[in-house]
Amino acid sequence: MGEWSKKIGEYGESVVERFLSVIGWSDLAKGIQIDCSQQNGEHLNSKGEPARTHGIDFLYSYMNPLVDGQLNNIVISSKYSNDKYPNSPQSTFKKYMLDLINTIECFDCSPQKDSIIPNFHPTTINDVGVLFWLNNSEDGYDDLINAVSTVRIDSFKNNTIYIMDNKRVGFILEVMSYIKSKTEYNYFFYYPATGQNLNPQNRNNTGSILPVEYLNSSIIPIKLMKKSNEKEIALLLASIDNFEAADLKRLMGLAKDISSNWVGDVIIAFPDYNNLLHKNIVAESKQGFQDNEFTKTVTVENYRNLLNVY
Repeated sequence: MGEWSKKIGEYGESVVERFLSVIGWSDLAKGIQIDCSQQNGEHLNSKGEPARTHGIDFLYSYMNPLVDGQLNNIVISSKYSNDKYPNSPQSTFKKYMLDLINTIECFDCSPQKDSIIPNFHPTTINDVGVLFWLNNSEDGYDDLINAVSTVRIDSFKNNTIYIMDNKRVGFILEVMSYIKSKTEYNYFFYYPATGQNLNPQNRNNTGSILPVEYLNSSIIPIKLMKKSNEKEIALLLASIDNFEAADLKRLMGLAKDISSNWVGDVIIAFPDYNNLLHKNIVAESKQGFQDNEFTKTVTVENYRNLLNVY
């Protein structure tokens, strides 16, 4: 628990904005007020009265590299406290979610959304919500998503909403800090072929923006390119989960599938990898992979401790 909250605490109350800049979401629109489109009192404010407006903490728009021609409008709600998550967070979580759902519904028919579209010329538009609920307490748990996984919200419609808690934000911050310590490399987020991004005219397999779809992913794929020789390329797969032999084998298979012929080295990183404890498990996993040429390129590292490398 301590590692996650330490990372959150280092950023303070501006954690969400600074986190977004770390993942390439720059030039954010902030503190936006939109009119409530529901005149029948369906949307209520915090006092239980009919809402007249909704507040958007941050708004970020970009063309989705995973879907051809799709504009993603990311409507972001930020909740931050110095106190730990409640032991029973379901009711507070449901309140935060309903507020964000209502905001996205009214954003859909707002002048603010209309003003964004001409800047991108999309063929489809996807309004997505992101709820950050973070705290700076080292007491208690950090995995809020697991605690609220059974919550059901009847008014939830078609929009996707991603939940970011201490654990998810801490994971990505630690991975980005680890990458930036590799000063000999430039780094780019890797965008795999999805079956919806196959147009060769605008297909990019890497970029500086972390797609919103990766926020709740347990794996972050990153392409590393040597500054002194751009032909020296490595693929990094960082996992939120602790080291397990089965996960290592799965990630080696994933790395082989997505890297094809463009990568020289593969780095698979876990938060708890320990060379002394795990090196024999790594060796056995490589032996069972039945591709010696590929496994020679694979290194296992700990993204919290750069000295712990196999």
